[in-house]
Amino acid sequence: MSKRSALFLVALALAAAVPAGAEGLEGRFTLAVQGGLDSEISGTVLSPVNGTLFELPVVIDQRSWRETFEPGRPGGPGQMRAQILLGYGVTQSGEIIARGSYYQMESPGIQVGTVAGDPLFAFLDPYEEWGVEIGYRFYLSSQARMKSYVAPVAGARFLDRVLLGLQAPDRGSSISNIPHFKASTVATFGVDLGFSIDLTDSFYLGLEALLRYQTRPVAGTTAPGLNGINDDGTRWSAPVVLTVGVRF
Repeated sequence: MSKRSALFLVALALAAAVPAGAEGLEGRFTLAVQGGLDSEISGTVLSPVNGTLFELPVVIDQRSWRETFEPGRPGGPGQMRAQILLGYGVTQSGEIIARGSYYQMESPGIQVGTVAGDPLFAFLDPYEEWGVEIGYRFYLSSQARMKSYVAPVAGARFLDRVLLGLQAPDRGSSISNIPHFKASTVATFGVDLGFSIDLTDSFYLGLEALLRYQTRPVAGTTAPGLNGINDDGTRWSAPVVLTVGVRF
């Protein structure tokens, strides 16, 4: 059984054990911590290039975030995302939310093309981001103990720089510390789908599936002969997080 399936089963078991009846949301604050798994859906981190490297012809194929970084590798469980959320109920069924988040993923190095016909491998720095976003949650059956909701959100992420290294082991050649992406502030847009279960009038547990689009980071000054390799960088991701929260 996958970790995500286990998260859903735990939440459903809790829902079955909790009776109906709870307060509405208007005038109440929400404070919650969230943690779970993130997966890359799509987006290009290395754009295709036909150029020169080590004074030899180089061909670099397009590689996605999913292919390049650990969460998307076949059989990989995903990478942990940590979040903290603050909300305020403006109506009985609506809540304004603000969220801070942290996420990191590693690149183990993969083959990305060839140099004069020999294999070429790429190694990228760990990807690290801090994020903030705001949104509006609309709840169904907001006065029931089990509440489902949808929330459009928008925000920004603050990305650390990403350096690129290229290695052609059959030729004994390598180059490192190529500025692939600069430290950047990027816009994000998306939607949350989830539900929460009130265990008491103040304490609740929840489960959320998120969909996020992230705009392009600022491209670095790449190595001569590799122009265009960092022309993209946008990404779609789909975190699934458990929530532990209080309302007061």
